Amino acid sequence: MNKRIILAVFMLLAMSVVGMVSAEQKFEEDLHYFSIIPVQPGGEGERVQVTEFFLYTCPHCYQIEPHLAAWLKRKPEYVDFDQVPGMFNRESLRMQGRTFYALRLMGVADQLHKKIFDAIHEQGKMLNSQEEMEEFLAEQGVDVEAYRKAMRSFAVQTQARRAAVLADRYDVSAVPSIIVDGKYRATGLAGEDMMDLVDHLIQKVRVEKGVAAQ
Repeated sequence: MNKRIILAVFMLLAMSVVGMVSAEQKFEEDLHYFSIIPVQPGGEGERVQVTEFFLYTCPHCYQIEPHLAAWLKRKPEYVDFDQVPGMFNRESLRMQGRTFYALRLMGVADQLHKKIFDAIHEQGKMLNSQEEMEEFLAEQGVDVEAYRKAMRSFAVQTQARRAAVLADRYDVSAVPSIIVDGKYRATGLAGEDMMDLVDHLIQKVRVEKGVAAQ
């Protein structure tokens, strides 16, 4: 083999090792991320499941939204992503969580997700009650009767209960928390640092699954 080719391959391998070591030094377990015990189901085969737990009222969740949106445009194809509202022990939070699922059931969640965040954090609207939420949604052109029907639906009630169960299984007590493949919980970082940590954990999971890092 040509010596230049051998040298180039060696340099690429060295850079890869340095990158992994650098990431390990930047992100520490039990400080920036935590192992989930026992491990929960993740993506099947080579796929990796990433789940964000959020609250509409959480300023840190609002701050991370644009970084998350940018990450979704560049995430690897083998990564499946979902969002789960925190169903913590307060009726206003549970109502907002059910609203997320109701709007998803109606097919309008993508259009309204950011608008709800903006209303709370930029416009000072509380949206703490069903009546306030209905008034806001009506202003956005949502069929309020259809929304009420979705809120009462079996599908939304089931998803809300599942969200509470998942938060318990993943030991989610603060948001935003991002779960990577049922094995790691990332929390406490902001912006691009959080997304860099998610990328790091995705590759960590891939290695643990025996799949070559990409």
